[in-house]
Amino acid sequence: MVGDSAAMEHLSDSQIATLRELLTGEREALLKRGAQLVAEETRVQLDTGDLQDVAASEAARALELRLARHELARLREIEEALARIEDGSYGICEDTDEEIPFARLRHQPTARFTVAALELREREAGGRARLVAPEDDPY
Repeated sequence: MVGDSAAMEHLSDSQIATLRELLTGEREALLKRGAQLVAEETRVQLDTGDLQDVAASEAARALELRLARHELARLREIEEALARIEDGSYGICEDTDEEIPFARLRHQPTARFTVAALELREREAGGRARLVAPEDDPY
């Protein structure tokens, strides 16, 4: 990992400010959503409704938990991206040390890899999956 601020030379101060704003805006939205979920959870009280109501409530709760896990993972990605901005390694591919273009970062501010590096990772992962899959699987 690159550790000096010169590593982000391909990004202007204005571009870094724009990306930081995107990241902090999404972080604030996720934190607000989390606070809302906590507040809703404290207000929710299951009545002695019928089993269908209880089942629907449990299904909704399970969905909320899955979403919360996803949002927590996204929050971690955002925090890591903000830390990379601070340590000067933001916008540098973790596999190739190549610059990640601003257009990609603007679209995906938490990007850690160039498109080419990501495609290579996916091809390699697909190749490994094919190696362990049975060749004559009838299903």
